[in-house]
Amino acid sequence: MVINTPYGNSGPRIDGYEIRSAAVAGNIPCITTVQGASAAVQGIEAGIRGDIGVRSLQELHRVIGGVER
Repeated sequence: MVINTPYGNSGPRIDGYEIRSAAVAGNIPCITTVQGASAAVQGIEAGIRGDIGVRSLQELHRVIGGVER
């Protein structure tokens, strides 16, 4: 897995482009945002804990307090 995010205004982003291109060519997952990296870490941690399940959108909506129609 590659996590490649831009750093400030560091000038040309050629290195980032090459890193992402190599990841795609190697069929390696590439994450390009801090938010995406955080979500990936949370998913990996949930997988390690065995805390992954499948829910319908309707069930999830009920769980988070939505109004069922």
